[in-house]
Amino acid sequence: MHAFERITLISVTGLPDAGGAARALQHSLAQMPGSRAVLCCPQAPDGLAAGIRHIALASMNYHEYSWFMMFALWRVVPTEFALVVQDDGWVINAANWNDEFLDCDYVGAPIHLARVVTPEASYWSTRFEWSKDYGRPGCVVTPVQNGGFSLRSRRFMRALIDHPHIRVEIPPPDAVEGHPLTMHWKHRPLLEDVQLSGVLRPALEDAGLRFASVDVARRFSIEHAGPALHHGWNALQLFGHHAKVRRLASLSPLTLRSEVPLSQLDQWYGEREILQVFERLGYTIEFAPEPS
Repeated sequence: MHAFERITLISVTGLPDAGGAARALQHSLAQMPGSRAVLCCPQAPDGLAAGIRHIALASMNYHEYSWFMMFALWRVVPTEFALVVQDDGWVINAANWNDEFLDCDYVGAPIHLARVVTPEASYWSTRFEWSKDYGRPGCVVTPVQNGGFSLRSRRFMRALIDHPHIRVEIPPPDAVEGHPLTMHWKHRPLLEDVQLSGVLRPALEDAGLRFASVDVARRFSIEHAGPALHHGWNALQLFGHHAKVRRLASLSPLTLRSEVPLSQLDQWYGEREILQVFERLGYTIEFAPEPS
């Protein structure tokens, strides 16, 4: 059996317009022959490509999406693994697939947020500042791995079902402020990938679940580049990506829409190099309008 036959490409959205998710599935599926594809959304978009199964889903907000991914994703995935894609996260180059990804129960791009535990303290580190402590004796650094483009085994999808003692942990907000009042958490624990690959990772590892190493995760996908983590790294080796600033605008012609104006591109470390990879693969890049 080819590795791709063990995988279902899955996109879940509670939004009424799932056209972007359908494009991401179609483009990813074309690169991964033998895999299956499922689109979970309230209504199938017009012209849904052959080979993509639609499963009707009630409208959901962003937090309900997280609950679905943590507790119900396994119900709509018929294969051993799920590859989560979205309208802003899809397969860049399937030639960079490596079967070692299947040795993990969860793989996603290492993001800017990590939990750092030292003999003196435990805290959340942002903006890739955790990279200075990664590998340092006495420090345990657990980077969150992005869920928007992620590979998950079936036993990982069922982890909170089969291990009911592992509970989602949401502490009181770090701040409640503004007008109208808004709750803020530094480490954003309401997000499913923060819960699964950050907050709950020690408990899940104790239950036998395997997470990708930072090196494997970095080759699997990217959200945003970090100066220490990605310095000297070859973006041409990427299998996939996920970031809100990149969206698949069209399949014909193949077009990526950047939400970053061209004049601001170099303010985003490594983003120009990431977009150059897409250009080398035949994408046209459209940039957000320049600020007035």
